[in-house]
Amino acid sequence: MKGSLNDLIDILHREEVELPTTEKGLTLGAQKDSPIVVELITPPHSPLCNQRLHNTDLAGDSEVHIIAVKRSNLHISEHQIQDVLLKTGDVLLIWCNDSKLATIRNNTDYLVIEDVYEELIHKRKAAWSIINFIGMVGTATLGLADIMTCALTAAFLMIVTGCLQMRDAYKALQGEVFLLIAGTIALGAAMHKTGTSQLYAEAFLGLFANFSPVVVLGAIILLTSIGTQILSNNATAVLLLPIAISTAIGIGVDPKPFIIGVCFGASACFATPVGYQTNLLVYGPGGYSFKDYLKLGIPLNIFVVMTGTCTIPFFWPF
Repeated sequence: MKGSLNDLIDILHREEVELPTTEKGLTLGAQKDSPIVVELITPPHSPLCNQRLHNTDLAGDSEVHIIAVKRSNLHISEHQIQDVLLKTGDVLLIWCNDSKLATIRNNTDYLVIEDVYEELIHKRKAAWSIINFIGMVGTATLGLADIMTCALTAAFLMIVTGCLQMRDAYKALQGEVFLLIAGTIALGAAMHKTGTSQLYAEAFLGLFANFSPVVVLGAIILLTSIGTQILSNNATAVLLLPIAISTAIGIGVDPKPFIIGVCFGASACFATPVGYQTNLLVYGPGGYSFKDYLKLGIPLNIFVVMTGTCTIPFFWPF
């Protein structure tokens, strides 16, 4: 057989095909010491150069299974693999258990390419991935469970069904994201309990006291949108709703447009990854930074503020 990395691994997953050197099949799952596929390169000045592959400790190790050998686009058949004379730059595609890989990595006879496993695409698990994703979105959309519960359940099912290996799940966890979440939750709670948020809100709205109701409405939406970037949308709405109502009564207009404005502003949480749960869901896997949310989130927030200011009075007059 000759083919790409993914093609070879996909063939090995089929029940009717197996490696000639072993009776044990390759199963990439969520078990504790699960198999991993890596490439080994023979470096210059390696003592294995000019040795036959079948004479090396690697070929004689029952825990290591050689899948293929690559050398300058030369096709090496099954019968030639064990007799091949190793040269500098030869690439060996092997699979072994995760614990065995640590031993191989400490061996200076080979260089381990760490990112090979990241290139594997498990096409046979695509159906399970789609089902998990649709189930997560559908359950959250119908309101049957909280979106974070749905996301955690979907992630767990990805591991159970073999779409994602446990080591990949651990690698996907980012400590800075957890610290960011914990810090913003503590900051939001402190601002709410000490009255700092209400003080800032009243001081901000005091700047627009002598303006028209439309301008005051825009200020309410803007303030709510800013607050929801740090506080949760529910906490922001609860905090600013009484202020918005009292502001509307103070200038002698119907408070309903201001209530709707608070609802719109509390949902405009696009400028930070901690603005809402869905922002955090894509923060780590997407490789985004805080600056990326500011670049796209601020224009979206401005659009919501301007659109809400212009359209809310049309449907809910003052």
